[in-house]
Amino acid sequence: MNDARMTIRLPGESLRFAQDYAKSMHISLSELVLRYFNSLKATFSGGESMPDSVRGVAGLIAPEVDVEKAYRNHLEEKYL
Repeated sequence: MNDARMTIRLPGESLRFAQDYAKSMHISLSELVLRYFNSLKATFSGGESMPDSVRGVAGLIAPEVDVEKAYRNHLEEKYL
């Protein structure tokens, strides 16, 4: 695999959130971004639907949805 570099500009609060989230999941920020891009790729190429937790990060669901609860439900369905 040929790795490439990418520079993006984010609001500081968004970057801190992403860093904290990646750390809590025990993955690198690069891995977090890669997983997100792969989820988008699967969704838009007719693959599996995007989990609510990813849609919440992407801002594609209504704000009244409890994203944390949706993510916990997703994990329970996946691992139980």
